[in-house]
Amino acid sequence: MRRLFLTLTASVFSALPCLAQWFGTASDNIRTPRVITAGDWERLPVLTDGETLEISFDEMSHNYHRFTYHITHCDASWETSDLLESEYLDGFNDQPVDSWENSENTTFDYTHYRLQIPNEDIRLKVSGNYRVSIQEDDEELAWFRFSVSEGMPLLSMEQPTGNTDIDTRESHQQIGLTVNYSSLDVRNPDRELKVTVMQNHRFDNAAISPKATYENGRQLTFDHCSDLIFPAGNEFRRFEVINMYENVRRVDRISFHAPYYHAAVMTDREFHAYQYDDDHNGRFLVRYSNADDSDIQADYMFVHFRLESPEYQGGKLYVTGDFSGGSLTPEYEMEYADGAYQAPLLLKNGAYDYRYLWVPAGKNAGETAKTEGDWYETGNEYHAFLYYRPRNGRYDRLVSVSSTGR
Repeated sequence: MRRLFLTLTASVFSALPCLAQWFGTASDNIRTPRVITAGDWERLPVLTDGETLEISFDEMSHNYHRFTYHITHCDASWETSDLLESEYLDGFNDQPVDSWENSENTTFDYTHYRLQIPNEDIRLKVSGNYRVSIQEDDEELAWFRFSVSEGMPLLSMEQPTGNTDIDTRESHQQIGLTVNYSSLDVRNPDRELKVTVMQNHRFDNAAISPKATYENGRQLTFDHCSDLIFPAGNEFRRFEVINMYENVRRVDRISFHAPYYHAAVMTDREFHAYQYDDDHNGRFLVRYSNADDSDIQADYMFVHFRLESPEYQGGKLYVTGDFSGGSLTPEYEMEYADGAYQAPLLLKNGAYDYRYLWVPAGKNAGETAKTEGDWYETGNEYHAFLYYRPRNGRYDRLVSVSSTGR
């Protein structure tokens, strides 16, 4: 009950450094932030020419709020770049978020806000990383990140392999990567090119500026590169709460404790072997089975997670997935009681992938070994980002993005 009380009454979205997550909030009244690229809920927030993305979130009341948005251009490390606003935007910042609808027939009142980028008021002029700040009265309440790629075919990624320099077909996966920069005016690749490789769109364990194995002409090759070896993890766990009246995928029970609904996910246990599942690599989909428009007709409920295990020492355990933006913050931290780690989260009706990550004290990256295990067979998704800053350039162009895995 103490944890539930804190969830209802305290602002628990304390911020980590910006590199740690795709989005974040500074208010517990802002829920279900999402970024959908070109209408595809499974895509990373990376735009190419002519595409749009939709940013949305719920404010937990039926009171209208005049939210505005501010777009900032960032460098390859997601720090604010040196560009002037007029150099990366065609239009003006701090426009209102003017598309909103109240929820219908829900136990939790909320207002659904949405914003499309680019739009009639604002266009993006250059490639690279961007940060969108949602503000009210000059106070930031939420932020989102996305990228714009020039779409050049400069990256080639191999399928992940379990044959690594750490072990052979046991617990890790290694990525092979080639950068062909013959079409770019590069004289010092170590200084002008930057590579980032992500596993399942996670920032906490991303490979930042890995060292190429060798350079051949106008090509960088990352072959048996120790920086591109990742713990393989296991397939994501899944559950669905698509209405209030029936238990669907891995939901043990749904109950009503006035005035709200509660759903108990089936008790989880540590995995000690590879568990095949046709998951979505951490993604989630808002869906209410009886709705014409799930964005405003899906309800919220408290979803209770429980992992039976010994109590771990020297760190913290989190339940994570795309629904958390990859964040390792107190909202998603689990407490140990009665022989299990437990956490109640306020979530919107839908289908969710999730997993448990252990973060040792003093570290920022989550580990899967304790809870999920690491198995080379796991179907993971990898993305590589190639940034280019020419000599005397003032910002990092995102010239190419590539992916591999499943």
